[in-house]
Amino acid sequence: MRRRSWRFLAGWLGAGLLALAVLATGCAAPPATPSPVRLEATDLAEPMLADLVQADSGLKAEMVALPLPALNDDLAAGRADLALAVTYAPGQYATPLGYVTFLVVVNSANPVSRLAAAQLRDIYAGRATDWQQVGGAQGAIEVVSRESGSDAASAFSTAALLGAPPTLNALVAPDWAAMRQAVSQNPAAIGYLPAPEGLASVKAVGLDVTLQALVVAVAPREPTGAARSFLAWAQSEPGQAVIGRRYQAVR
Repeated sequence: MRRRSWRFLAGWLGAGLLALAVLATGCAAPPATPSPVRLEATDLAEPMLADLVQADSGLKAEMVALPLPALNDDLAAGRADLALAVTYAPGQYATPLGYVTFLVVVNSANPVSRLAAAQLRDIYAGRATDWQQVGGAQGAIEVVSRESGSDAASAFSTAALLGAPPTLNALVAPDWAAMRQAVSQNPAAIGYLPAPEGLASVKAVGLDVTLQALVVAVAPREPTGAARSFLAWAQSEPGQAVIGRRYQAVR
């Protein structure tokens, strides 16, 4: 009798432990969903980032376009995993992705169709102030530039002006839409656009040089995890093919 009671008790305990194990398994927390990678870009590099994010089907990302100072603040504070820009600070991790080409643009009614690099520098420096000085019709030149300290202004200055700032008399465009509008509405104006922005409502001026700037991926330190995987893909042959649609790839 005692033996049967012990067997009954052991069986009851075994069934109870099995039920608890099943319950514990059923209540286990689901695997954590990885947080999206936060990727930022200046408006000079934003089309490149958009193309890459759209093409990388395995990427879960949050994409934001910001001015260069805000972008650098986010990187330093850890609010961004990776950023695309031309201008970066000493000490930041930076690796090349592709080249952006600048187009010098004038009003569609402007008869000037070609400039030498030296003439362009003279115009932006304020040394050439009349279109007649560079082969056009008589009339004052209205220089349009991006705001000082922006990625766009710094990159154009390096590519076209030997690092010099534009004349203090230049009109300042806060973004590419404003640059396009300022040139398209003023027959005397001259400005610049990155090639991915296109030439709607303005005319490109031929140059004897190609104005390019290198777009890099920037981070406070070498990226890890999903950001590193995205960067490796962007520098691979398929990623470079995506960049080559609107920019010049580095490989």
